[in-house]
Amino acid sequence: MNKTEHRRSRLLFAFFCIAMAALAIKLIYIQIICSDELKAAAVSQYGIAMEGLDTRGIILDRNGDPLTDTVNQYYYVIDKNRCSGLPERIESQWQLRQVAADDSDYLVYRSENFSIDVAENLKKKYGAYVFQSRARYSDDQIACHLIGYLNGDRKAGVSGIELMCQDRLRAGDGRITLWADAAGLILKGRTPCASGTSEKDGIEEKAVVTTIDRELQNICEDALQEQTRSGAALVMDAETGEILSWASAPVFNPNRIADCLEDGDCLINKVCQAAYAPGSVFKAVTAAAALESGKCDENTEFQCTGTTTVEGITLCCASGPEGGHGKLKMAQAMACSCNCYFANLGSIVGIEAIIEKAKEMGFGENPMPEFYGSEAGNMPDEEEAGPWDVSNISIGQGSITATPLQIACTTASVANGGFKVTPEILLRDEKEKSDGQRRRVMDQETAETIEDMLRMVMEEGTAKDSYSMPVWGKTGTAETGRESGGNNCWFTGYCRKNEKTYVVTVLVEGGKSGASDALPVFKKITDFMSDNF
Repeated sequence: MNKTEHRRSRLLFAFFCIAMAALAIKLIYIQIICSDELKAAAVSQYGIAMEGLDTRGIILDRNGDPLTDTVNQYYYVIDKNRCSGLPERIESQWQLRQVAADDSDYLVYRSENFSIDVAENLKKKYGAYVFQSRARYSDDQIACHLIGYLNGDRKAGVSGIELMCQDRLRAGDGRITLWADAAGLILKGRTPCASGTSEKDGIEEKAVVTTIDRELQNICEDALQEQTRSGAALVMDAETGEILSWASAPVFNPNRIADCLEDGDCLINKVCQAAYAPGSVFKAVTAAAALESGKCDENTEFQCTGTTTVEGITLCCASGPEGGHGKLKMAQAMACSCNCYFANLGSIVGIEAIIEKAKEMGFGENPMPEFYGSEAGNMPDEEEAGPWDVSNISIGQGSITATPLQIACTTASVANGGFKVTPEILLRDEKEKSDGQRRRVMDQETAETIEDMLRMVMEEGTAKDSYSMPVWGKTGTAETGRESGGNNCWFTGYCRKNEKTYVVTVLVEGGKSGASDALPVFKKITDFMSDNF
């Protein structure tokens, strides 16, 4: 080989090496440096983005059972090259709703009902791809007031846990991506996924676990709705504050919020967003103030003649026979819910002491401020209440109002031996619970004495009946002052099972009395708990 040929070979080899090096650099640039950018471009080219599907984290009960996403829904995806749109008669007949954006290359229809005939027809005639997903809510959604609902474009929570836990529940940009090849043919077997998520960081990791027991929630809702059109019922673990059921009536369909706008009452969460005069359930507070004032004890007696006048205000004892209850001690008065007794007791204790004790026990304070729309009720200050108010306030009437959640917390403080707890609706590990969750609001001896009174209510008084487990409690009946008539009827109490104590609080609007309207709901709930807890 002469020198010219040798030089030519060397140049060719050099050019080859340079070309290979350039190719290697290009491959590195494509596969590593531009990987994310090119992947996004590929997704935008071959991903079918469909809005209207549920991409939020699921809401679970304490046992891991779903409270949302329990209903199947079915999707039919059709290439617009095969069909520009289904006839309206087919959409109507098969109950199909178009959900894809107008600029999409695909038609996407959704249906809550699946028919093999519909699916086969659409696949055969239009080449439709069919897959199953989950609807966020069912039309008879459980715990609808606690869970809340989403705004129209399904991007954000408007109320309940959907709003309270919006950041955690939100997943991606609210779209599902279905994959297609370069020819636009949908890739069978490739699972649709939420935009902005991966298999590792999926919707499941955005789940919210509540303290609710799904089975008990169903029982509470059924028991409440059988008894009344409007009211509330809840069950709380007295020691931890965890709420096991949260029922409000009337209920609403979160899939049809527009239907509720004329009757806004169904959107009100009666557990924590509506405050009522507590009536006779407040007598436990008056008793606590009396016992800790040092001015009275459980043996203090008053004569009930059917009426009494305190500071110029005359009260009738509606629960007593003609001529009154006669001479009563405190436990007897609690059992028969004697207004005359507690009005006289309040006059001795004083309005200031009663209001102070009520505030210590949570009246006038929002027990769950993180839950949007929850109320604090009303507890007048000492300077706002004159001596003439003592008789009404002592029996839970007048300017006092409280939510069922507040009444449950007050009841828990008696059941806990004097400790007040903070209500919880999100399940937490023991290490996450605050050390300041429990706060003493009455002496243990006081709590035990009041518990004895509440036991007498159940055994001899206004709530006398046969019960399937040990129970304590108090009835209450508060006048509404409405022209339509009816009373706000209360029962709040607790039961014990397997060394656990559970508070059950019931409110029935527009009823006759706590014993006739609220107590039956309490009994149905505790009968279920006796057999299943």
